[in-house]
Amino acid sequence: MDKTTIRILLATTVVAWVNAESEYLSVRDICSRMPAGIFILRPNSCNNWLQCPTSPDAQDYDEGFCAYGLYFNKDSNRCDSIENVSCPFESTQTKPENRCATAKDGAFLADPENCNGFVFCANGEETRSSCPKGLLFHPSKSACVYPKEYKCPKKSENISADPICNSIATGTIFADITDCTKYHQCTNGGKLDSLQCADGQAFNHTTLKCVPRKAAVCHPLAPELQPELEVCGTEGNIRVGYIADEASCSGYYICAKEDDGKPDRKPTHLKCQNGYFFDSNTWSCRDRLNVKCNLDRCEGMDNKYVNVAGDCGAYARCKNGVTINTGKCESDYFFDERTQGCTPHKISYIACAA
Repeated sequence: MDKTTIRILLATTVVAWVNAESEYLSVRDICSRMPAGIFILRPNSCNNWLQCPTSPDAQDYDEGFCAYGLYFNKDSNRCDSIENVSCPFESTQTKPENRCATAKDGAFLADPENCNGFVFCANGEETRSSCPKGLLFHPSKSACVYPKEYKCPKKSENISADPICNSIATGTIFADITDCTKYHQCTNGGKLDSLQCADGQAFNHTTLKCVPRKAAVCHPLAPELQPELEVCGTEGNIRVGYIADEASCSGYYICAKEDDGKPDRKPTHLKCQNGYFFDSNTWSCRDRLNVKCNLDRCEGMDNKYVNVAGDCGAYARCKNGVTINTGKCESDYFFDERTQGCTPHKISYIACAA
């Protein structure tokens, strides 16, 4: 049985935290996932930047606004000319109505809507014009040039699919707060990649690297890292199928057959319904009296008496599912768990057989 089949049988629901987010994350949401001190672009802004707290204990955010006519470049952590920055939130912004109001008289500015066009400033007023056909306006040279001399920047696309990558630099690596063995990276186009550490490793959110599980410091928001189980055997002795958990009479693991030929280190753990114990011989949940279990048979039995493994004349008194004391019927009498009393009729339940 492969792991995919097991997951389908158990109707496991996987919730993707990214898709559950609203269109814009709050600054606190973003910084809670990021390495300390990282610079971000405030959601739904093009010129407002913030620096996340420099330590987990710090609460304050450093903040700034780019000078007029500039956008914040989240990849270089500084303000830059609008022509050089692709702002993921640009569709929500209102561009400066008149950039010539602060430009030198006679200046030529790029037309953000048209690579072939430009703006000429005279007496603080804008005059829009275009280069001859086949030429592009080069902002740095303030001149019309051939396409081979200038690459027209791509227009900002609409809000990218992932909200957190809109505000942080491309290539940023940060922890997955749902699983300590995984991490995320923002790639070109605002795409969020989910990555998995190798077997036996987990993601250390303080060093932003995968390290041996025992050395990993998980993100504070991530679930506690559970130790890898060896119930499914070793690489030289792999166990596949249904295995008693050896911690209770009703519990068992499902060890999947892994594609890489290694033991399943994350087997699914289940328990039989009340009144039934797991039978390793038949891989089934059976009436508790028809299963031999050498563990505490008071499991699931509150304030009752149960048969004792290996002696059908003995009994155990239960409280809150555990044995509190034991006793034995008179000579030639047997204890019957079903009737909760001693009887002269021979009892031969598998549960108490020698």
